[in-house]
Amino acid sequence: MTEEEFWSLIDLLEGVANQRTTPALAETLAREGKDRIEEFADILAAMVQQIETETLSRIPARDVNDPPDAPPVPLLGDALVNIRYAIVAAGRSQYQQIQRNPDRVADCTWNFSESDGLAEAVSMAYEKTTGEPWLGPLPGFGMDDPRELAAIAEKDTPWLIVAVHGDRDIPTAYFDAADTVVEMVQGDPQWKTWWSRSATHDLAIEIEYTSQAERSSVTTRRGRVQASFRRNDSRFRGLNKGGLAYLAATDLEAVLTLVSTSLRLPSPPEVPRPAHATPPTRRDGVARARLEELRQRHRKRP
Repeated sequence: MTEEEFWSLIDLLEGVANQRTTPALAETLAREGKDRIEEFADILAAMVQQIETETLSRIPARDVNDPPDAPPVPLLGDALVNIRYAIVAAGRSQYQQIQRNPDRVADCTWNFSESDGLAEAVSMAYEKTTGEPWLGPLPGFGMDDPRELAAIAEKDTPWLIVAVHGDRDIPTAYFDAADTVVEMVQGDPQWKTWWSRSATHDLAIEIEYTSQAERSSVTTRRGRVQASFRRNDSRFRGLNKGGLAYLAATDLEAVLTLVSTSLRLPSPPEVPRPAHATPPTRRDGVARARLEELRQRHRKRP
C-alpha cells in the first residue's frame, strides 16, 4: 500500500474519526483483504508515531464534546494519545501542517475523544475478513522510548495480572498454584526484562474455564496487553493436588507463550513450577480417559 492509497482511505473519515465514521473505513478495509489491512496498520502506526508527543504535551486543545464554557484540555494521558489519531484522521494536509507547527493544534476544535477508534477499525476489519481476532498491538499504541522500556524492566509495581474464573468452582489447588506461579514470575528479573521488550506497561490475562468451545485473543490498547482465553473445564477431572498444581503452571506457560508469539517477543523464560507440582503419569492418563468414558456412557443412558 502506498501513502497515496493510505490517505485515500483516511479520506473516507471525512476529517473525523469517531463511532460514526470508523465503521465505514473498517468495511472498506475488510473488502480489500488481510494483506491490505496489515499494510494499512503498518502505515497508520508509522504516521501516529511520527507525531512527536513531547511537542504536543500540555498544549491546550478543545474537543467538540467539551461543554461550551469549559477551558481547553491540556494534552496529557489519553487526550495526548487520541489527538494523534485525530490529526491523522483530519487528512494529509492537516497532518503535514501540524507536523510543521504543532502549536496549530490549539487553533482547532477537535473530535479526539473517540479518535482511537481509528486504530480499532483495523481490528474490526481483520476479524471480519479472517474470522479471527487481531493478534498483536493495535497500530500506534506501542511505546518505543528506551527510557520507558527501562522503567518497565526496573519497576517494582505489578506488571502481570491474572484472573481465573469458570462456570463451576475452580479447584482450590489449581487456583492457589496459579497464584503462586504468578507471584514467582512477577518478581523474577528475567521475566521483567522479557516483558520490557513488549513496550507496554502491563499484561492482564483472563482465563475462563467452561464447557464452551476454546478460544484465545491477544490485543494491545492504551499501554496494556489484554489476553483472554477460554479453556475446557474437563481438564480438572481426576487430578490430585500435585497434578492440579502442574496443570496450573503448564496452562500459564501456554498462555504466556501465545502472548509472546502474538507480540513477536523473544522466547519467554521458563515458567516456574510450585514445589508440589507433579506431572501426570501414563497411568494417570489412562485412568482419566477411563473415567471420561464412563461419564459419557452415563450421559447416554435414558
